Amino acid sequence: MITITIQAIEYGIVFLMAQWSGGAKWAYGQLLPAMEQRGIPVKQLHVFDVDLHSGLYDMPELTGRIHGWGETAVVRGGKIVFVTVLGEDKSRIEENCDELFKAYDS
Repeated sequence: MITITIQAIEYGIVFLMAQWSGGAKWAYGQLLPAMEQRGIPVKQLHVFDVDLHSGLYDMPELTGRIHGWGETAVVRGGKIVFVTVLGEDKSRIEENCDELFKAYDS
């Protein structure tokens, strides 16, 4: 079950990929170099396909928040502590990544 997988993440970033979504694919392509620029190791990134992990939709932190736009979360101690959407508004990608990394660093 996906909840156990997320609970096993001590510290990292979770990206929810929707293979059918151009916005999610675009956001993923923006996230990788942004992480590299910030010195965040790619091994801290955990990608889950929303179509293969239907249990994501049942997680309280994500209920009603998954729409295939490259939703991205910070996980600490197996708990989601921050969620943002990276691919819905392309003009805000830098701002949304900054908020994500601020939550990751805090």
